Amino acid sequence: MAEKVNVSLRNRSFYIDYSRGYENSRDMKNYHLHQDYEIFYLLEGEKVFLINGEKFVAIKDTIMLIDKNILHKTIVNDHKYQRIVLNFRDCFLLEDDQILLSTLFKRGPLMLSVKNPTTFQMILEKMLEEYHMDNTGGDRYLQLLLSQFLIECKRLICSHTSMSEYSKATCNQHELIDGMITYINERFHQDITLSILADKFFLHEQSISKLFKQSIGCSFTEYMNAVRITEAKRLLTETNLKINQITKKVGYTNHVHFWRIFKKFTGMSPNNYREQEVENCKRFTIKA
Repeated sequence: MAEKVNVSLRNRSFYIDYSRGYENSRDMKNYHLHQDYEIFYLLEGEKVFLINGEKFVAIKDTIMLIDKNILHKTIVNDHKYQRIVLNFRDCFLLEDDQILLSTLFKRGPLMLSVKNPTTFQMILEKMLEEYHMDNTGGDRYLQLLLSQFLIECKRLICSHTSMSEYSKATCNQHELIDGMITYINERFHQDITLSILADKFFLHEQSISKLFKQSIGCSFTEYMNAVRITEAKRLLTETNLKINQITKKVGYTNHVHFWRIFKKFTGMSPNNYREQEVENCKRFTIKA
């Protein structure tokens, strides 16, 4: 699975996107994880999700709630669709509203069927409009709209089923893996090992390995490589750094090992990847 894991390290704390048509490159065909919470609203058609090994089939007016640092992707099919997807971080919500996150996301992936979609769709349409405008107080308005959407989701859940409290162990597990993911994402250029994580988080190495598999669906090593290769791809595309410089910047000490891992993830060498991206930029550049 390692060659199919993508890691997203977005700079923005809120992101929303609308797409329609058949399966395309903007959706998650490869296994993917990120430090953002994700809300997926299917307006038309059908989507198949694989989330931590579980299969979910979403139809029209379905909401999928996916916790941060959870491995997921969509399966290619022949169904035409329209969807809105949004990603956000804890810090985007006001502190009083962050309690909604544990209620909606920490119990695992949730798929909600919306019987009366007007309210949900109206909020999403306002979000899209505000996101693409440079209005005064835009971020604050988006915060309020997101909070309203999350409250509507909670009401939808409460109207169908009684909400049970999570066990303390489950909450602690989420806190632990979130802490480890943050630690790795901030220090992937350093020599981070299972032993270092074990000392940092006061756990046995075997427990950390099991936690990675259970929580995000891949091993510690696979995740480390995914983060490093994601950054290497960015540096190859956005800078003129030499390959050996990039090797060191992303945390590898052996350039042969870096080439081998890079090819395993992308199917090509770093040089070929850079050449391909340069050609793609030329092809899609709009000439005045």
